[in-house]
Amino acid sequence: MRTSAFLIVLLGLFALAFAPGIASAAEQGQDLAGVLASSAAVRAAAVSGPVINVSPASHDFGRANVGTTTGTFNFTVSNRGDATLTISGVTHSGPGFSAVLGSMTIPVGGSTTLSSAYSPSGSGPQSDNITVQSNASNGNFSVLATGRANNAPSFSPPLASDYNAPAFVDFHLVASATDPEGDNLSWSLNSTPALPVGATFDGASGTLDWTPGSADAGDYAVTITVTDGLASTPGSFTLHVTAGNNPPTANAGGPYSGSTGVPLTLNGSGSSDPDAGQTLTYDWNFGDGSTGTGVTPSHTFTRAGNYIVGLTVTDNGSPPLNAQATTSAQVVDFVPVNIVYPPLQPKVLKRNAQMVFGLESPTRALTDIDPNSLFLTTTYPNAGTVSQVNVTSRKGYVIGDIDGNLFYDLDYTFKGTTVQPLVSHVPAGTTITIVFNAFTYGDHIPVRGTIDLVKQGAAGAAPFQGIAAVSSAASPNPFKPETTIRYAVPGAGAVSIRVFSVNGQLVRTLRQESGNPGTYEVRWNGKDDQGRQAPSGIYFVSVQQGLMNSTTRLVLAR
Repeated sequence: MRTSAFLIVLLGLFALAFAPGIASAAEQGQDLAGVLASSAAVRAAAVSGPVINVSPASHDFGRANVGTTTGTFNFTVSNRGDATLTISGVTHSGPGFSAVLGSMTIPVGGSTTLSSAYSPSGSGPQSDNITVQSNASNGNFSVLATGRANNAPSFSPPLASDYNAPAFVDFHLVASATDPEGDNLSWSLNSTPALPVGATFDGASGTLDWTPGSADAGDYAVTITVTDGLASTPGSFTLHVTAGNNPPTANAGGPYSGSTGVPLTLNGSGSSDPDAGQTLTYDWNFGDGSTGTGVTPSHTFTRAGNYIVGLTVTDNGSPPLNAQATTSAQVVDFVPVNIVYPPLQPKVLKRNAQMVFGLESPTRALTDIDPNSLFLTTTYPNAGTVSQVNVTSRKGYVIGDIDGNLFYDLDYTFKGTTVQPLVSHVPAGTTITIVFNAFTYGDHIPVRGTIDLVKQGAAGAAPFQGIAAVSSAASPNPFKPETTIRYAVPGAGAVSIRVFSVNGQLVRTLRQESGNPGTYEVRWNGKDDQGRQAPSGIYFVSVQQGLMNSTTRLVLAR
């Protein structure tokens, strides 16, 4: 009983604190329980009647193709009030959206469905405010429906119904397309019969590339389909492959060699066409920015270099077909040659004695050089009474190896008197540069090489004053079991003669001593410094005096 009394008192205090009206009634002697019941009745009367609620508050139908209808989505309409809910109508503002109620009357605590679907038109995002009108005490209730109208892409420009693809001609088709909503597009291709190996289709750009051959002739039913991922558009056409002409074969000839300033003739006569009666036209690209036409054009190059020459031949078939070929043209200002001499012959321009010189050509065959065209000039100013002297070999023209370096040379033998008019003004003992000049057969390209010689003085001069450098030679070479190495040194000082293997290892020291100017010889028996037999192979003998060196290649054959 005490507990009940306490609770009644506590409730009374709360009533006095939060409900002045109730407190006032209590002060006037009214029963507290009756006051509370009366207050509850007042509150119930404040929220009486039907109360509407629709859930969810929105729905997105997503992308939908124009001309189609999406599936139905059901909203739930419920009555949360204490009286029957009567719906008088449903309105919505957006075209393409539908709204259908399952029931127009909803009892207390009951519910019904509001079914909506989307039938898009136009393009892009769309929305609809669906409003349920009723006698609800909380007024009308609205929900939001959204969607995105999607249209199929279209080919732009439209695909033709027929395309022609002659054999051996590149066929290139881009099936361009646009999309009203700007969606990303992709393409696919089907063909009956299937396109042969070699035909390529790019599904990211709608590009078809194919160079059919004569065996591919026929008609192909091709369908290219473009899609935005939801809607697709097919484009069909017939691809007619014809084979009425065969391509020619280009032959640019060469490789060619020539010199600057001299016309070089090229020859494309090796080109041909398999179809009888057809003629070819010839278009040349000389590689230096110049072009030409014809079967055998001539072109003058102004700069030395290695040029890539291109030839395009075109037939007169239907359609015209062409072929390309390339070759090279090596153009020089002159053919460079090395001037060599026997190892024991001093580098002296003698007054009267016989001299031997050789022309080594690293770029042209020696047989290409006209030996009768040789003449000598010099870079020394005002050297003599003539600017050049013609040279005729006293022993004929020989291809040999006068310097023993295992590289062939075109050899000339002539007396010093032949050269004297060229250098008559040059003081004795002067080192001068002699230029050997000649021409090649046929293309008449200049041949040029130089050598520095000391002009010989009067008779009785020191016998070794003309030795200008260390020189060496070996005989026999190749050798077995030993060879003689002859060498010349121009001055006094330490001289070393050593033999090295092909990989640079020291094999034998033949001489290491001080010497005087002159010519000498030393023998090698094919053994190393330990007395062991050296194996067969290539060796190098080095003659060294000061900063001057001469190296001779040896071949030991056991």
